[in-house]
Amino acid sequence: MDKFLIKKPIKPENNYVNEQVGAPDDKLAKKQLQAVEVMAKRKNQNTPDLVKDKENAEVENPPKRRSARLTRSTISMAEEGTPSPEKEKPEKLPFIKYRGAIKYFTESHEIAESADAVMQWVDKHTHLDVVPMAFDMEWPFSFQTGPGKSSVIQICVEEKCCYVYQLSKLKKLPAALVALLNHPKVRLHGVNIKSDFRKLQRDFPEVSAEPLIEKCVDLGVWCNEVCETGGRWSLERLANFIVKKAMDKSKKVRMSKWHVIPLDENQLMYAAIDVYIGQVIYREIERREKEKLKNETEFKEQNGEAAFKAVKALGENFLSKISEVTL
Repeated sequence: MDKFLIKKPIKPENNYVNEQVGAPDDKLAKKQLQAVEVMAKRKNQNTPDLVKDKENAEVENPPKRRSARLTRSTISMAEEGTPSPEKEKPEKLPFIKYRGAIKYFTESHEIAESADAVMQWVDKHTHLDVVPMAFDMEWPFSFQTGPGKSSVIQICVEEKCCYVYQLSKLKKLPAALVALLNHPKVRLHGVNIKSDFRKLQRDFPEVSAEPLIEKCVDLGVWCNEVCETGGRWSLERLANFIVKKAMDKSKKVRMSKWHVIPLDENQLMYAAIDVYIGQVIYREIERREKEKLKNETEFKEQNGEAAFKAVKALGENFLSKISEVTL
């Protein structure tokens, strides 16, 4: 009976392998065998013993943290659901647009006549005890030689008009300009203005810096006193904080050749905006100071000195009026 039985060839357990080893598909068979071996290795890696060994290895050699920033974000996501921002996005503020007049002079006699006209305007306003005047300076700068000689003085008394005096041709400042800067009614103001006066004295010895420093107002220091803020201020940051305006501080213009005559339109606008926005900032800080003093006086009259001191200790700056007080 056995001789009538036909034995069928035994197929290998692996379904991916061809039945004929020496067939033309021999290369394909080898690739399939390799795939099976890889799958088997992956399967074996999940065995309890290997998993335990892997956990022990991680305890002994913990993975390196990528960065503290990643960790903070991960913690924030776990606690709050969303990562905390590394830095708040700055508020988009409108750029300053100056549409007033720019009076630009380069000759000594022209600068003298202009300064004398401004002094006449100051003297004519007899009802004003103090006339605020924004002041700023420009000079060329080189990384090889450092700062150059003071080249431009810009001033602003009224927001609708700015004066730009280029000093490149001058060996000494006109007497009328020096008299204007030292006028008893004029209150010069700016950011880091004391350093400007010291540099002006070094470049033009006919200017005495100390009398100007004694009566000038640094807008950053004044802002800290009135608004009870802290830190050092730039003109750009003050514009952002006080009047909610942005300044286009182009490095190309800021680092340009301020000693070359004539100044171009971009330089003139840059110089004018610096003193124009300085005058605007002065007016706003002055308004806040008056409002603050008024609120403080009214509060003391209604609640007494002890209550005033207690509220101040809690951090109240009185820039706005307090309607109700609970101590």
